[in-house]
Amino acid sequence: MYFTLAISAASRQACAALVGAASSTDPRVMPIPGPPMVAWQAPDGHAALVCWGAQPGPLTASQAGTIRAEPGGVFARTGVARVDPVYVAEVPGAVVVSDRASWAAAVTGRLREPDPVMIGAFLALGYPVGAATPFRGVRALGCGQRLTVTGDRLVVTAEPLGPLAAGADPQGPVAAALVEAVSDAGDLVELSLTGGKDSRLIAAALTAAKVPFRARTHGFATHPDVVVAAMIAARLGVEHVITEPKPPGAGQARGGGRVPDQAAVLGRLRSAVLVSDGMLSAYENIGTPDPLFAAEPVQAGGHGGELLRGGYAAPAWSSRGFRGPARAWSEARGTELFRRMTTRRLGLLRPAAAGDYLASLTRCAAALPRGPLRAMDDFYLVNRAGRWSATARQAYLMRSPLLQPFFADRVIRAARAVPLTDRITDRLHREVLSALCPDLLELPLAGGGWKSGPRNALAAAPVPAAVPGSASGTGSGASPDWRRHYGEELARFLREYTLDLGGAGAMFGIVRRQAAERVLRPPHADPDAVWALATLAALLSGDWLNARERG
Repeated sequence: MYFTLAISAASRQACAALVGAASSTDPRVMPIPGPPMVAWQAPDGHAALVCWGAQPGPLTASQAGTIRAEPGGVFARTGVARVDPVYVAEVPGAVVVSDRASWAAAVTGRLREPDPVMIGAFLALGYPVGAATPFRGVRALGCGQRLTVTGDRLVVTAEPLGPLAAGADPQGPVAAALVEAVSDAGDLVELSLTGGKDSRLIAAALTAAKVPFRARTHGFATHPDVVVAAMIAARLGVEHVITEPKPPGAGQARGGGRVPDQAAVLGRLRSAVLVSDGMLSAYENIGTPDPLFAAEPVQAGGHGGELLRGGYAAPAWSSRGFRGPARAWSEARGTELFRRMTTRRLGLLRPAAAGDYLASLTRCAAALPRGPLRAMDDFYLVNRAGRWSATARQAYLMRSPLLQPFFADRVIRAARAVPLTDRITDRLHREVLSALCPDLLELPLAGGGWKSGPRNALAAAPVPAAVPGSASGTGSGASPDWRRHYGEELARFLREYTLDLGGAGAMFGIVRRQAAERVLRPPHADPDAVWALATLAALLSGDWLNARERG
């Protein structure tokens, strides 16, 4: 695993200065071991490429192939879902392009310049929106875009996000695209298999592509996900491994699990910022810095399957149907869902920051009157997939190679050619599964059935409910999630940490302190907001740079 930073400048001197800044970056800014290395320089001295981490020999491109440098300048591109991110920072006389926002910010001197747009989105949604990053002046390249930098002249061109032509593939374009996306996965794939819709679709695609794989399910043996996953593995004749949940760390027992102690939570806050580039809350399980990279096997799962199911349009869908007033009902739900998602914690922001954040949503909101369900589908693709999933993917890639077929350009474009109603009602999922492996369509779903109804009695068969002691799922008797039920001691620690560190940094210039104090007053009614505020305190105070400290 390595990160890449490319520089293009109008003069040799400007390029050399930025190469020096990249080469001398504080290693605390990066989540994997260095050192940095100048991998390539243009003969005229106006462009260069610097890598951080273990590089497999001479390089002129990023690991994901999204950034490259050559004598003509610096070039970059993003896919339809932009899950391999590209970040851009402009300074007088030069442009910096990187796959790591914090590195671009460090090299251009912007680590201490927070962007209120990102903070507003972070509090409301849990991830950035649009082009925002934690660092003002460092922006994310949009979906399906190409970037060219010659000297200090930057040109960005957009490729349309519309669907590909349907073609005449007898399996259907989505099924064919999924098979193509998994066909070069390698000699062995380990599939994270649940009892739901998405990972079984990947299992079907791997089977159709004749790619060898084994299945792994995380949970107790009696949990519905494990039970149904075992059925799927048995039907396909593949190895199935079950890993039982482990306590999250040292600490006191509570509710069948263990709550980490204060030192562990402090480490989690710091690591979350470092590993996620400051873009995800410590509520998420995103790993720790300096991971040991394992070359085999390739990890796969159903990540991104919502893209086939209409993204955020699916929760707005009304079971009343899509004709006459019923469609209007669903569209009204979509508009209201967008408002609630994006503004639910607006009161935490100071007026200027709230205004900046709301202005960033103008383009998304403008699309709602033309079709709220389509707008919510687009919002999922551009923001949830393009920002949350991109960050989570990068964090995962530090630990292991990863296959995510639902994010492939051809899969997304083919799916977007299908009527949205067919996607929301699971009709597309069922048709693709029928084309690739109809045997899996007969097996039950953990946690519910197909929205458009089962095709036979077996698909409607009940799945055993979770039993006491189960640590995954939402069935009766499942152990409570310690991230939401952490008790008074940690509630006080999170409050004190946030208020102390928030006061020491730039946080309360953007966030209203009194509003934050109300959210942080135990008992915590909104744990997601508490984790978000504590993570922001770690980010904006600079405490995240201590992530590698060991107590």
